[in-house]
Amino acid sequence: MPIKWILFFVICCFLTGCEESNVIEKLAVLEAGAYDLTESKENPIATTVLFPTVTREGKFDTMTLAANGKSIHDTFVKVQNLTNLKIVGGQGTILFGEELAKKGLINVVKSLKRDPEIGTRVKFALVEGQAGKLLELKFPSIEDNAEFIYMFLERASKQDKVLVTNQYRFLRDYYDDGIDPVLPVFTYEGKTIGLQGLAAFKEDRYVALLTSTETQMLNYLIGDITNGRLMINLSDGSTGDNVQLALSNINANNDKKINTRNMQAEIKLDVKGSVLEYTGTMDISKEKYAKQLEKRIEQYIETNSEKLIAKLQQYQSDPIGIGKVVRNHLSYERWHAMNWYEIYSKMTIKVKVKVELVNSGKSK
Repeated sequence: MPIKWILFFVICCFLTGCEESNVIEKLAVLEAGAYDLTESKENPIATTVLFPTVTREGKFDTMTLAANGKSIHDTFVKVQNLTNLKIVGGQGTILFGEELAKKGLINVVKSLKRDPEIGTRVKFALVEGQAGKLLELKFPSIEDNAEFIYMFLERASKQDKVLVTNQYRFLRDYYDDGIDPVLPVFTYEGKTIGLQGLAAFKEDRYVALLTSTETQMLNYLIGDITNGRLMINLSDGSTGDNVQLALSNINANNDKKINTRNMQAEIKLDVKGSVLEYTGTMDISKEKYAKQLEKRIEQYIETNSEKLIAKLQQYQSDPIGIGKVVRNHLSYERWHAMNWYEIYSKMTIKVKVKVELVNSGKSK
């Protein structure tokens, strides 16, 4: 459902069943909020809000307001003083600036959680650079920046579970021992808004940017997948040319094994899917070549997954949840006595993959 219709229903709720009369022309129903770190010690938080407006000609438009303050509540009061409209909740997306995320988000997220007008399903995302600037800029191909990001995440999260990033999941992964949050990262360079990658956190601090390939691998390392997809670039065995392979309808089972004596881990992936597109020279309708392609996909996933894990270990970020598996195999006392991040960074973690191509689908 488009976010404008969601906001319409929110407005209707304000118009009925309340003692205080709320006239639609006097309301500013927020579509998105953005929070950044400023250079001021006196007012370290910058808040930018975006809400839809209707021109006298009856056309939809958007307006942004921004203010700096000591806290989230302080900036909100200042933003309210910039307009004669009554600002009410309804945010679909909350954006965080890069520098604020590097310092730590938990105090800001706690403030948002205490606001009854912000639901647990509000979508969270990071912005490379200033989050407020992304809301303020005008792009020729985008009518409403907030709606664009909301719908982008709504669509993407149905295909990649790692992009299901809302307030509830961020707080769950932050407070749960043995797993760290992730958030999508958007960029506004050029003439449009694009997904830059995925932010990996250590506790509440943004520590590493994962590429699109790394994000794909993380999606499969976290847990089971139903009706997934995967884009792979390989080299043709005979010509050496670049080959693109698109897999769809993927069902993947994920099994994590832990040896707590020597602190080694193994992630087993059982992947079944269909070939949607293949640009190589092998005739994969023949079993011999299909088996060869399966082996190459297994090697690709294993190699790239282990590279990703090594990167996450370097930054002591555990979005895969290796720590949860370790914790569940230890006593409460032993788990809390160990320096988990230090142990995690030195662990041997292997990935074993079994791929079965159900059918060859389309090939070129």
